[in-house]
Amino acid sequence: MTPSRWTPLLLTVLLAVVVAQAVTPAAFAAPQTQTHDLSDPDELESFVDGVMASHMESHHIPGATVAVVKDGELFFAKGYGYADVEARTPVRADRTLFRIGSVSKLVTFTTVMQGAESGDLALDADVNDYLGDSPVTIPDTDDDPVTLRHLGTHTAGFEDRYEGLFLYDEADLRPLGEALAETRPARVRPPGAYAAYSNWGAALAGHVVAEQAGTPFDEYVEANVFDPLGMERSTFRQPVPSSLEADLATGYRYRNGAFEAGRFEYVGIPPAGSMSATATDMSRFMLAHLGAGTYDGARILNTTTAQTMHSQQFAHDPRLNGMAYGFVEQDQNGERVIGHGGATELFHTQLVLLPEHDVGLFVSYNAPGGGIAGTEFVEAFLDRYFPGEDATLATPEGAAERAASLTGEYRSTRVPYTTWWKFAALQQVVQVQATPQGDLVTALPGGEQFGIGPTHWVEVEPMVYREAGGDDTLVFREDAGQLRAFFGSNPAAAYERLAWYETSNVTLLVVVGSVALFLSAALLWLVLAGYRWRTGEPPWSRRTWAARGLVALVGVLLLVFLGGLASVASDPYAVFAGASGLVQVTLLVPYVVALLTLGLVGVTVYSWRTRAWSVGNRLHYTLLALVALLVVWEFVYWRFVGL
Repeated sequence: MTPSRWTPLLLTVLLAVVVAQAVTPAAFAAPQTQTHDLSDPDELESFVDGVMASHMESHHIPGATVAVVKDGELFFAKGYGYADVEARTPVRADRTLFRIGSVSKLVTFTTVMQGAESGDLALDADVNDYLGDSPVTIPDTDDDPVTLRHLGTHTAGFEDRYEGLFLYDEADLRPLGEALAETRPARVRPPGAYAAYSNWGAALAGHVVAEQAGTPFDEYVEANVFDPLGMERSTFRQPVPSSLEADLATGYRYRNGAFEAGRFEYVGIPPAGSMSATATDMSRFMLAHLGAGTYDGARILNTTTAQTMHSQQFAHDPRLNGMAYGFVEQDQNGERVIGHGGATELFHTQLVLLPEHDVGLFVSYNAPGGGIAGTEFVEAFLDRYFPGEDATLATPEGAAERAASLTGEYRSTRVPYTTWWKFAALQQVVQVQATPQGDLVTALPGGEQFGIGPTHWVEVEPMVYREAGGDDTLVFREDAGQLRAFFGSNPAAAYERLAWYETSNVTLLVVVGSVALFLSAALLWLVLAGYRWRTGEPPWSRRTWAARGLVALVGVLLLVFLGGLASVASDPYAVFAGASGLVQVTLLVPYVVALLTLGLVGVTVYSWRTRAWSVGNRLHYTLLALVALLVVWEFVYWRFVGL
């Protein structure tokens, strides 16, 4: 386990619900060399059956749905397990709807390309030009405007925001423009500089489409994507229409050896991830994209527009996968692959296309274990039917010195910067270590529980590394004095090396050390007070008791603060929706601690001026006051206290 193992359970929930929507740096399985011909549906069914049987048992998944398209037609589709465990309702690929999370964005960005094709939208125009009287606009905090191209490649320069992403119930939903205005993220970097995956940016793109069309977004999609393609069992509406409700899969958590049904998950900014669909409907969408915008006589994009949408629009480095328009490049085994992952808390989905082979794969699961299973399934499919060659890597001369200069902790650009949610960045870091031979090893905090272990890298040229036994590439680059890392497996984010005082180890030391220091001091004083009472020595003055009571109170409050963050994880919906009273109480604690710290500093100054205590006691109290100031600095840094 990494140094961030102390992080509250809430961070694990965030990683599962939010971070999993983008590709993360992971250890790919070594490519196989034996090729299986993807031409026999029976052989494919046998393969998928075996993978599903293994994954659903090991990852505790009650139901899944799969579709494979090939050569312009549906090649294979099948449901596995149960859509409703209690009712024993089986999953049917042509009937059961799954929540597909951020795979919805592919539909959203398809509608943007429709607008660009018709001339109603321009990919490189200022997005504000299309918002008119909308409640939301993008602030002019940078010289360059944010464009639709930036939104489609996640390079607009927004911080990440979690508020309002998932909601309690239908009554919490707001019109899209209002929801976007209420949750607008800060602009934290120039547009086009680096990628940072943004749910808000994708939802804004859908809002632009709706504003230009003068119709609600869900209606526009139905008229311009679903109806032409015959996707009769797909919807962005929340809840789903009554005609589809009975066939919507239930999402489950696996607890205490049993499946526990979850509630319907409302997405507060629908174009980012509210879509529900069957596997066969998604096969039509895949076929349309593989068919250069057309399927079964219906055209949703012209050939040139579809090619543009599938081509690379942004990359951090020419040697790495980049961003197409909406699609994420996921090239593996030497094959051109584009696609997208999707996740809610309870549903996990993968969609990948191999345009050069006219092949597409869609898989969705109704439990959190699908987050691991989906990645494993896609890798297994590609390794079986499109295997690559094993590469022989040898560490070059001088690699050890170069590797040593790259070590440290790197943080993703996809984090909140201006709100208290910044602390979730503790789970969005990569630890980079060098081996004596000059190779690198990277690890994600808590990655083991998501099936992501340490990854070994071998230098292929200065600042460029290849994954040993895998298919990933890692590039380092120094920009304006800041060292950054870029993973080919995660083109939707960059990673910035942190200063020593920003690292999770230092945060761990300050938080855990301060609690231990304050509470041990309070315990020591209680023991000493008892000793003085038993031996008949004079009791301490009220001022001394008050001064030491301040320390004890700070220690207790810090413990309450950490416990509060962990406790809210029991109901993540309340956290995301801002409806948890416990969260509000917890967020008051840092301000109280800051005020008490002023008291500690005042007592320290008073004790030295009056020499009220012994030198040892004064030094001890001074240490406690300095540590309290350090804690307050951490609260300010992590935005729990605003200045």
